[in-house]
Amino acid sequence: MNKIYLIFFLSLISFCSYSQESKEIQKLEIELQKCLDDTQNNMLNCTIEYYNKIDKQLNITYNKIRPTLSKSEQEQLKSKQLAWLKKRDQYFKKVEVETAKELDGENSSQDYRMICSHENALFVRDRIIELEKIYSKN
Repeated sequence: MNKIYLIFFLSLISFCSYSQESKEIQKLEIELQKCLDDTQNNMLNCTIEYYNKIDKQLNITYNKIRPTLSKSEQEQLKSKQLAWLKKRDQYFKKVEVETAKELDGENSSQDYRMICSHENALFVRDRIIELEKIYSKN
């Protein structure tokens, strides 16, 4: 029963998208859903792969935006990104604690790792969307 709930939860989150999403993010979310739908796949591996791809996409987006900016804008972007990285690390720790609490203290199961990976990926995805929205004019 728990696995069915998790599948439904992850599917629901995966399809809650923003209109500002880039085609690359949409592509990654479709890949994730296909991976999760394939009963031969391990759902944990699907979410870890999604996180790795979305994290890589953040770096691609950042490096795509940076050269289009003036030197002072580049410094502002760097400063904002460093602040976001600190916020990200705090958020990831919070997700770990809250997820363990929801799973009655369990923090080594596949379900725990899958939920944390997916929540972390969504946080990174939202940063990509935010960067694209802010700097799309440039």
